[in-house]
Amino acid sequence: MPSEAISFDLGPFFYAETAMYDNMRSAIGTSSGDNWVRMMIAHHEGGAEISRIALQQNPPLRIADLARRTVKAQERAAVQLEKLLRDGPVNMESAFIFVSPIQSMHDASMAIDGSDVSEIWLRKMIEHHRGAIEMSNVLLSQPRIPKKTVTAVEELNNAQHADMKVLEQALDDQKSQEHRGSP
Repeated sequence: MPSEAISFDLGPFFYAETAMYDNMRSAIGTSSGDNWVRMMIAHHEGGAEISRIALQQNPPLRIADLARRTVKAQERAAVQLEKLLRDGPVNMESAFIFVSPIQSMHDASMAIDGSDVSEIWLRKMIEHHRGAIEMSNVLLSQPRIPKKTVTAVEELNNAQHADMKVLEQALDDQKSQEHRGSP
């Protein structure tokens, strides 16, 4: 019996999410703090790319505005984090503390599906932000984190929480509109 190719739609975000996951896992630095910085840069670059893809899907105006704001915020955050990069020998062991939150974020985001790209993007970005917060919490539980890195973590956590509230409200609004049958 000839084999049949399995064909299914991986969705518009699949390759960007997979690249972000791979880039985060391979962003190894000199210490737990430097690993967090490198992984978070890859995280933000991935979030910006996922948001650019959402914009290519011609979303409603409100979602497009949120996606544009997300691209700018993610790019700006990556540039700020680059200032914290350290040179030195790679410390692979200090990167292992981030494996679980990276995997959890990736699994949660990849499990999101549906037919409405705007809703999918909102839900994926909420998981994206949760992942950043979890990675930050892991780092903050470590000893001897440089003060500048702690400050960056705290600023990032505040921004992620604020962004999640906006995204969750947009998701609730979208679901309410669908329930009422509004465009």
